[in-house]
Amino acid sequence: MNNLKTGKRGEEKAKEYLEKEGYNIIERNHKNKYGEIDIIAKKSEKLVFIEVRSKIDNNFGTPEETVNTKKKKKLRQNALAYTTFNNYEGFYRIDLVCIVFSKEGELLRLTHHKNIYC
Repeated sequence: MNNLKTGKRGEEKAKEYLEKEGYNIIERNHKNKYGEIDIIAKKSEKLVFIEVRSKIDNNFGTPEETVNTKKKKKLRQNALAYTTFNNYEGFYRIDLVCIVFSKEGELLRLTHHKNIYC
């Protein structure tokens, strides 16, 4: 699998997982001037912005290691831009879903990190 295919497949797996966990998917691949929000969902009346990171095996690091301080800042800016534009005044959080596939494309791991520090 190439990087684009891996990313799209990871986003689909994350969506399936989130729906099973009771999340209502509002939007996918929302773009604004700060970048893209992979998944926007609601659960228990809370808005959740979800960054999905997918990799093939853990060689060269884990998906979690790809989210550095600069990326967290962009995630926060994305969320703030979305809530401001949509006049959303409630609580929200930013989550990270990390997915690892085998070289053959088998799902090895899906980890949901809730309310990552931004």
